[in-house]
Amino acid sequence: MESYPLTIAAISLLCLLLGVNALASRATTTYRRSTIVGIDETRRTLTILTQEGQPWTLPIRDPTILTTKQLSTGDQVSIELDRNDRISKIIKLAG
Repeated sequence: MESYPLTIAAISLLCLLLGVNALASRATTTYRRSTIVGIDETRRTLTILTQEGQPWTLPIRDPTILTTKQLSTGDQVSIELDRNDRISKIIKLAG
């Protein structure tokens, strides 16, 4: 009977650790209020200038983002990167 609490505690700890790992695997990075300075449809990359003034050229996970969002140089955007530093989401910001 005394082993039940220990077993329950061990299972609970295992579930907690697995849950944290699953959350970490979906971690993303977001750059808010960045400016598009270059679009390369052939290489499927987007070059942005962050709010801090750093230029970043990043691959786009889904190339249809470029056509569906109607992006152009000078647009203000918020971008989300996946774990592999690929752009997974773009929100075009109002002027």
